[in-house]
Amino acid sequence: MFDKRDFVSRVLAFMQDGEFIKDWQSAGSKNRHDYSVTLPDGRVSVIELKGCLDGNNTAIFERPAHAQEFVIWSVCSNGSADPRLNVWSGIHTRLGAEMIENEKQVDGLVVWDWLCGTAARPCPKLKRKTGRLTTVGQFQLTPPCIYLFPKTVPSVRNNPNPEPHKLEEVGFLAALNTCFGGYFDEINRVRFLVAHKGGETVRTTSIERAGVIQHTSRPTAIRRR
Repeated sequence: MFDKRDFVSRVLAFMQDGEFIKDWQSAGSKNRHDYSVTLPDGRVSVIELKGCLDGNNTAIFERPAHAQEFVIWSVCSNGSADPRLNVWSGIHTRLGAEMIENEKQVDGLVVWDWLCGTAARPCPKLKRKTGRLTTVGQFQLTPPCIYLFPKTVPSVRNNPNPEPHKLEEVGFLAALNTCFGGYFDEINRVRFLVAHKGGETVRTTSIERAGVIQHTSRPTAIRRR
């Protein structure tokens, strides 16, 4: 985890220097989460680091009581990994199931590290316009990949299809997007539609970008691991 923590610490320090965030601190090894970030308006955003999202560890997280927003950040340093497959697996199979089954609120997801934009992991955002790389220490960083999750936890009876956040509602993700030159039409919004099918709870996951559905699942049962 050393390289991953070093990367995220450099990014947060860069954001603080640019006054995109007010302050940040490492949570230390005794806590489940990794960083607490204070935003310019005083809100507290809590970040938990993950590796590639296709592992069972993705579903192990706890939102701390002091978090006014909770963000998971995937730093996938495996150059041979396929981010699109990993992200879909992480969102539909692991994060979504955990959020619904155990009523855990996650406000957003960042999938972004120093491999993005390199030969190992070409970034389509760099084809839209030149000059979209930001220098942070030894890194040349693309705009981040951001996923906004539902504002509330889905439930079959009372809240089967909650609306995803807007970018401005998750302050850390809005600051990250602005700091590193992301465009609004590059933001992903995730929906979970939940229902009962027989004796099982099923969810349909969809990811939307720029008003267009990019990926959707069939209704899939939530089963305990």
